[in-house]
Amino acid sequence: MPPKKKGKGKKKKGDDDSEMEVKFKQSQHEVDALKDQMAYRRELSRRSEATAAEYREKMQVAETKYETAQSDMKEISSELTKQYKTMQLDLNFKIDQYENELAMVKGRLAQTDQEVAKQKIEYDRMVREKDQEIRKLETKVSNLETSFENLIDINFDNILARLNAQKVMMDKQIDDILLKNKDSLREQNLIPLEM
Repeated sequence: MPPKKKGKGKKKKGDDDSEMEVKFKQSQHEVDALKDQMAYRRELSRRSEATAAEYREKMQVAETKYETAQSDMKEISSELTKQYKTMQLDLNFKIDQYENELAMVKGRLAQTDQEVAKQKIEYDRMVREKDQEIRKLETKVSNLETSFENLIDINFDNILARLNAQKVMMDKQIDDILLKNKDSLREQNLIPLEM
């Protein structure tokens, strides 16, 4: 047998109103919940926008500071580069000056060394010549001394011989004078004969 068909029963009008009221209340709750959720989301959105605006402002301040710092860094870097280049130029100039001065001093030193070497050679030559001259003079002096000694000896011997001859002659003259005086005194009888 075929199954029995369930017939649709008719709902009562009171039931429909209460069901509608329940649905209305549910819808009202849902609408209120949605309103609350929308209000909450609007608040979140407002806060997010405020935070975003604050962050945008902070970011702009940070960007401004960064750009200022970068500009300052570029200026400082440019100034330091200029100073470095100036210092490098000055240093290179001084190095060139010192190298030139050193080369000049080395040149003068080499020239002075050459002059000193020449003067030493000249001095050594003069010393040798003076030593030779001194040796010659010493030889001459020695020869003169020997000659003078010989001359003195000869002259002394001659003078001594002449003095001896003169003494002998004077002794003879004295003896002759004494003899003559004696004879004269005898003739005058002034001295005894035995004298």
